[in-house]
Amino acid sequence: MTPSSGQPDNTYILGHSATEMVRLIEQDRHFTEAMGGLLIEQSDLSGIHQVLDVACGPGGWALDLAEQYPDIQVVGIDIDAGMIQYATRLARASRLENVTFRVMNALDPLDFADESFDLVNTRFLVGFLPITAWPSVLQELARINRRGGTIRITEQEWTGCSSPAYETAQRLTFRSSVLAGVNFATDARQIGITPRLYRFLEQAGYVGIEETVHAVDFSAGTPAHHNVCQDLLMAQQLLQPFKIGMGVATEDDLDQLQQQMSLEMLMETFYGIMYLLTDWGKKP
Repeated sequence: MTPSSGQPDNTYILGHSATEMVRLIEQDRHFTEAMGGLLIEQSDLSGIHQVLDVACGPGGWALDLAEQYPDIQVVGIDIDAGMIQYATRLARASRLENVTFRVMNALDPLDFADESFDLVNTRFLVGFLPITAWPSVLQELARINRRGGTIRITEQEWTGCSSPAYETAQRLTFRSSVLAGVNFATDARQIGITPRLYRFLEQAGYVGIEETVHAVDFSAGTPAHHNVCQDLLMAQQLLQPFKIGMGVATEDDLDQLQQQMSLEMLMETFYGIMYLLTDWGKKP
């Protein structure tokens, strides 16, 4: 590993736990399904042989890619050793020899040579990446991306649902993330990352940048309702220490919201939708 940049060792607001590990595996599955596949926007994979998945967590996306495309070599990196150990065990259990996982901090210079990867993938960096770090992190990803290679970044914005309790809890999350320096929207009503992705890729030197949007409707009666609601409820539970630590709510307040949103999301009249934005570009 290269020397530390001086950034905090772990800025992931949901924390690293066995519960979060399970949540991330499930989240990978239903978001990949909502997006129509692993690399749905990449029409030609003939030039993709080496892939890096940044902040891979327990390895869901990387493992699925390795299984679906056995001729592609996949590397996943994450700051959390427990996540990497779990991902490695899954790879061994599935007898996947074309995927490896390494402990590495995406906020530091990465321990890879220049132009090591044909494609660099990231999903949901906004959960840990300070707003001031985005330009330098993308410059580092461009360094290890080969000339003519591709970067793809997927992030989401919260759009809304009909649960007043969940909306209240989410505003508290946004307020906390503003205080923590990982939220671009100072009004604490959204995350604010998606309008900036295109410009960030331009600033990192990428060309031919394109975007695609995927809507995840998780209203009552939709196929995504149960899985997405469970994911959101679990995430809010895991976020409680973060919000308490930021001083935006008490444990009693958050427990009451958790109970209420659980009931409201089960209602037959419940509706909710969120959007995922994927930007990708080529390194000239």
